[in-house]
Amino acid sequence: MSAAPIRVGPRRYVSPGQGIPALDGIRAIAVALVLADHGGIPGLSGGFLGVDVFFVLSGFLITSLLLDEIGRTRRVGLKSFWIRRARRLLPALVVMVLTVVAARDLFAPESTASLRDDAVATFFWMSNWMFVHQQTDYFSQGAPPSPLQHTWSLGVEEQYYLLWPLILAAVVAGLAALAYRRGVALSIRTVRVVVFVVAAAGAVASAVAAAMMTADGALNRVYFGTDTRVQALLVGAAAAALVVRDWRGLSAGLVILRSRWSRWLAWSLPVVGLVVVVMAAHAATGQADEFRHGLLFVVAVAAVLVIAPVALEQSGPVARMLSMAPLVGLGAISYGVYLWHWPIFLVLNGERTGNSGWQLFALRCAATVAVATVSWWLIEQPVRQWRPAFVPMLPLAAATAATAAVVTMTVLPAGIALQQPKPGPLVDSAALIAPEVPVAVSAPARPRAPGDVRVAVFGDSIAWTMMRYLPPTPGVDFADFTTIGCGIARGGPYEYVGQELVQKPECDAWPSRWTQRIGYERPDVVLLTIGRWEVVDRMNEGRWTHVGEPGYDGYLRGELNRALDILGSTGARIVVTTEPYNRRAEKADGSLYPEDQPKRVDNWNALLRSVTAARKNVTVLDLNRKLSPNGYYQTKVDGIRMRSDGVHPTPEAVEWLTPWLVDALKTR
Repeated sequence: MSAAPIRVGPRRYVSPGQGIPALDGIRAIAVALVLADHGGIPGLSGGFLGVDVFFVLSGFLITSLLLDEIGRTRRVGLKSFWIRRARRLLPALVVMVLTVVAARDLFAPESTASLRDDAVATFFWMSNWMFVHQQTDYFSQGAPPSPLQHTWSLGVEEQYYLLWPLILAAVVAGLAALAYRRGVALSIRTVRVVVFVVAAAGAVASAVAAAMMTADGALNRVYFGTDTRVQALLVGAAAAALVVRDWRGLSAGLVILRSRWSRWLAWSLPVVGLVVVVMAAHAATGQADEFRHGLLFVVAVAAVLVIAPVALEQSGPVARMLSMAPLVGLGAISYGVYLWHWPIFLVLNGERTGNSGWQLFALRCAATVAVATVSWWLIEQPVRQWRPAFVPMLPLAAATAATAAVVTMTVLPAGIALQQPKPGPLVDSAALIAPEVPVAVSAPARPRAPGDVRVAVFGDSIAWTMMRYLPPTPGVDFADFTTIGCGIARGGPYEYVGQELVQKPECDAWPSRWTQRIGYERPDVVLLTIGRWEVVDRMNEGRWTHVGEPGYDGYLRGELNRALDILGSTGARIVVTTEPYNRRAEKADGSLYPEDQPKRVDNWNALLRSVTAARKNVTVLDLNRKLSPNGYYQTKVDGIRMRSDGVHPTPEAVEWLTPWLVDALKTR
């Protein structure tokens, strides 16, 4: 016979064992903030704070359950607690990670360079520290991040689940020993007070550590570190120790608050908390100053102002709103949504789908919810309900994680990292820049075989990469004078992949450097490959501008004419390549950064052709058409992957391009 429903406030009923629907609603709000942040939804740049809402809720629930168990048994069942956590979290995680490993070719090569290490660390709930070790920048807008980067938060939570019950068990053991010596019974109220003090002190210490450790260049340590992020979990734990007296009564829907004043407070505080969380999600941008000034602690306190009151008083207006069926449904599968959304968002990108903005976001969310629902029904729920009679669960969990790690290491052997370094201004490229060749202007040119064509190569990192992977070219002798990150546009600052950067000093000195080198080398042919740094947004004459604007186009024409005058000063024939379409990175909403927009490239190539048209010694080689024969950016041509990172050619592409390039250079 089923249990009778218990009345909870006016016009609402909850059956025993159903839990607290409003808390599922909070889970839905938290995961929705994360989805909005990762989907680039305007006005929610601080959506990453949804993770902190999850943390607070986890700390509140876990501590409530543990204190409830202590109240009934005067002990903490560590083994049963860890089994429940492993049963809840591990199976879906293993499936997701192995799926990512199996489907690794769907992700950008840069994002899977450390996939082996990331996956193994994830299986053992240590991925957050792996990202600290790798100096991963969560807020970077450059290279695509790991498809497992979101698992950092699961590592923080699981480490909390491991250590916090041990701390509570130690508290109970110490207080029990003290009570025994005094000849009195262990007081659960005393346990709650001590747990509150420990949790509150730990939360404050974690917040202070985060503020003190935050530095402009070391935000990743604070963002991913367990010690600096545990503050939210401990805020939730402190609230549970302070206000929850009967967790079973709460989850059964019993009326806990009876006085009008306490119920009014429980109705009003969640409004304040929600307003603060929403304002923070709108205003936060992930800057170091925000972390230094206690953003994470403020959001944690605001979240607990929502969580604790709606758990205690489930008939309030905010609790009713959070108990709406769509929110409760999303909250029920929120773990799967969080688990699967990030790799799905990376696979369903703007390039692959042809969509951006709200259309792309809707597609990503629909796919995520569908996969999370399947995960809930086929993986999470069956495993939670499985009660094996003879299988020890903790060893099984450890064996599962270890087996998954072995499989991953077998499938992804060491050395999966990219074959070539990632040149570009977002990386410290000091070790990648072609070494400065000491030039003695009076020295004779280097000897070469009779009939060889001497080619001096000038340009940016695209030319540098081509020279690095150039196969043997009989009859053509190349001299590499390329410089990573430098074109002919001078000054700055400029913007690249959404970041404002300062021009490297050597980039502004190209006229004197090129004059010296061309006079020394006296080549037969000059190959010039530039354009990437000419299409970025750049500060010029006190304002931001770009190619396609008349004033800035006039400046670029002057610089390009200067470059051609210098490179042709010894009578060499000049071959200038067009700028190819690039796709270095997408914005979170799938749209392109300005420098990757085809119109910018078209404007530069048109300017290039107009300047060179009147010069008899200059030939334009259409690298753009070669790499993009269909008129748009292409990942592969003739079955060969063209770019390693959306900009720089792969070794295979360079080998494929070389005969075409050599023919153009040898033609007189």
